[in-house]
This record gives sequence, C-alpha cells and structure tokens, in this order.
Amino acid sequence: MKKAVIALVALAVVFSVLGCASGPKGVRKGETLLEDKGSAYGIKAPKWVESAVIGGAKELEKLPEFKGKVVFLGKAEALNLPSAELLASRMDAQTEIAAYLSLRVKDAFKGANVANADSVNFGVYGERFVASVAEAKYSGFRKESDWWIKVQTYTSDGQPDKQIYRVMQVWTMEQPMLKKQFDIILADMAGTAAATPETKRAMDLVQNTVTKDFFAGK
Repeated sequence: MKKAVIALVALAVVFSVLGCASGPKGVRKGETLLEDKGSAYGIKAPKWVESAVIGGAKELEKLPEFKGKVVFLGKAEALNLPSAELLASRMDAQTEIAAYLSLRVKDAFKGANVANADSVNFGVYGERFVASVAEAKYSGFRKESDWWIKVQTYTSDGQPDKQIYRVMQVWTMEQPMLKKQFDIILADMAGTAAATPETKRAMDLVQNTVTKDFFAGK
C-alpha cells in the first residue's frame, strides 16, 4: 500500500512538472523552466518574453508597449548565467541589428507581389537595398528590457540533458527614425539609377514593400 501511495505521489510530481513545462514564458516545447530573473523576488516574466519565444521580434511589435517601434531581439545562451550575460554584454549591437534588418528586408522582398515585367528590375534594386541595409550604421536603437531564464532540456528519449541559461534583450527604435534612415538609403539608390519608367516602378516597389513590412498598420 505504501509503495502504491509513493508511486502515485511521484506520478503527480511528474505531471506537475510536465504541465508547467509548456506554460511558463520563454520555455520551448519539451523543456522545463527551473528559474528565471524574477524567481527570487516573486516577479512574473513580462509578456514580451513569451512573444519573443513564439514569434520573435515581429511578434513583439504587436504588443501595446512596443506600438510604433521597430524591435530587435538579442539572444545569448550558455551553461551558466555569468557566461550567458557576458556573451549578451559583448554583443555588437550595430552589427547584429544591421544583419537582422537586412535579413528581414530580404524576406519581405521574397514575399512581394511583383509583376513579371518588373521582376528583373525589382530584383536588382532589391538586392542593392538589402546590401546597403546590411552595411549601414543605425542611430536611435536602445536597449529597452532584458530577461533571463534557466531551463532543463531533454534528450529525444525523454532523459534530462543540459541545463541552459538564456538571456534575451529587447532593443527598439521609433518607426519614424528608422524610416528616415531607410529613406536616405533609397534616395542614394535613386540618385544612381537610370531615369526610366521601369526603374521608377522598381524603386517604388522596393519602397512600398519595405514600408508594408516595417511601418504600415502598426
């Protein structure tokens, strides 16, 4: 009888852990949250932590506290907290942000609806814009918030694997400020482009695609 009771208690603990594993903010499927930045003080993780894990920076831009802002999400991961925080502190924000913006622009261009007649010119100027965005230096981004979590990961057969610390940083810029910097890049491109109707259409498509992804309806 005692063995049965012990088994039931142990099973209840396992279900409790598994039930929490999919719920806490910042935890991926198949992981267990061990602690986070607020654990020692009884502070709950902010809403943005969950959104960051589910959908990344673009998901954060849908939250009320980031309305009207472009968001960059910095991440660092290590087996201990000091190492994770050190990696995060050493992040080259300019380089990381430029790479993120460039990749996001490139993805937006892939999904753009472009007529066959404009596809070649759009591709040419789209590639130029992507390259220019990657090389640009940006002013106006600032670190707005950060959080860390400690999780237990598991092997494919359900055995405990590593305990990992993840540090997440939220960097933001007001949309109008980024738009001004993108407009400078577009103006430089337009100044070196041939003055033809085809070129103008391609440049307009580039600008409209960027506006739709970063600035429209937010």
